[in-house]
Amino acid sequence: MTIQSSISDATARSPIGRLFIKVFLWFWLTVLVLFAIFLASRIGTRLVPSTDVVASFAPRVADEAAHAYESGGPQGFEQFERGLIGKSGIELYLIDGYGKEVLSRSIPSDSVSIVRAARSDGRVLSRYGLRSHSSSYKFTSPSGHPYVLLVRSGFQVGRFLDTTAGGGLPLFGVVLLMVTLFCFWLTHHIVAPIQGIQSAARMVAAGDLTVRAPAEISERHDELAALAADFDVMVERMSTFVRSQKDLLSTVSHELRSPLTRLIMSLALLRKQSPESEELVQRMERDVERVDTLMQQLLTLARLETGVSSEARDDVDLSQLVQEVVADGDFEARSCGKSVRLEAEGDIVIEKADQQALRSACENIVRNAIRFSAPASEVKVILRTEKRGLSQQAVLSVRDHGPGVPGELLQQIFEPFFRAKEPSGDPRANKSTGLGLAIALEAIRQHRGTIIASNLNPVGLEVKITLPSRVGQS
Repeated sequence: MTIQSSISDATARSPIGRLFIKVFLWFWLTVLVLFAIFLASRIGTRLVPSTDVVASFAPRVADEAAHAYESGGPQGFEQFERGLIGKSGIELYLIDGYGKEVLSRSIPSDSVSIVRAARSDGRVLSRYGLRSHSSSYKFTSPSGHPYVLLVRSGFQVGRFLDTTAGGGLPLFGVVLLMVTLFCFWLTHHIVAPIQGIQSAARMVAAGDLTVRAPAEISERHDELAALAADFDVMVERMSTFVRSQKDLLSTVSHELRSPLTRLIMSLALLRKQSPESEELVQRMERDVERVDTLMQQLLTLARLETGVSSEARDDVDLSQLVQEVVADGDFEARSCGKSVRLEAEGDIVIEKADQQALRSACENIVRNAIRFSAPASEVKVILRTEKRGLSQQAVLSVRDHGPGVPGELLQQIFEPFFRAKEPSGDPRANKSTGLGLAIALEAIRQHRGTIIASNLNPVGLEVKITLPSRVGQS
């Protein structure tokens, strides 16, 4: 399992697009459901208004159909139907007073109910179903015979919309397009500010406390504008707190440098004046040395966190720097029965870099690996380049043979003053200050890089640094 440090987590892409899709689909489907409810409400049986064209033509068509049948029989009505309907797909039925169709055709089952419900007041009854549209008109011919004229056609969306909404398919397409565009705009209006605040939150998580929510969100005058204002207040308070904490550490560290220097000088004088106190003096020197190391690391961390470079930035030969660090680390490791081995490729150059900060980062990581590696084991350092899109990346991996770090603590090892247990299992045996990896994190952050810690299988810890680079000229 690989768990990244906070710097890499902060830049991870969040699936905000899912929220956009969800909101858009909810709006769009809601409109479609409302439209479907409207269509469903139009399905059923209803009276055709007397002002409708169908109602005005129904008596005339009915009289002509009855006359054709009574004068020419079934053949006459069939000829009349063919001349009136043609190949339009509409079916015309004439039902006599006994409920029989004059051409001996069976009445479609979905139209039987409207035939039975035909009104005797001369009104046209219309029914929209899922499969067809039927209209019935009950009348009495001039000869005194009762009839029901049934007009039936298959269900067609365009015709249905024409008769219910007056627009047909073109109108339906226009309405659907307008609804889609409106839902898209409304979704963007809601989700875009959330994306802006989330992007600002990622930058804050990456350590940039100068960022604020986009200014255009505050112009909305709604709950999202209030959220943006609260976000800005929160970041401002965090910035003030972090700034005061860093100033305190920097001031205390700087002020303690002079007393520590005087203590070291006093111990040197005490050793000369009282040789019999050598053991006590050595113990005091070790304690003072630890405090001095802590102050140096605190000052280094404060300098990196405030973005102050130790020297003018220049191109740094990372390959040579890592070779020097590995050589020093190997010399230190051999005193405790361990070793450090380097695998490197080519000349890798980091442009506009702080050499001292990079050296400090590499040294802290290598020394940390040496400290936790098992006796008679080897720390492996790998330096290579990788292509990521159009850019070149330098990748430095440091792998030890130690016990690793519990998964839930992998992110915490880069926090100041965090100290893991020594291989012996006794946390008090760890003599480090807990600032080494925090310094490494800040140094890499200053160079727009990432640092990742992951456990190896079966044992060990790998710390991987990625930095933007270019290949040097050999």
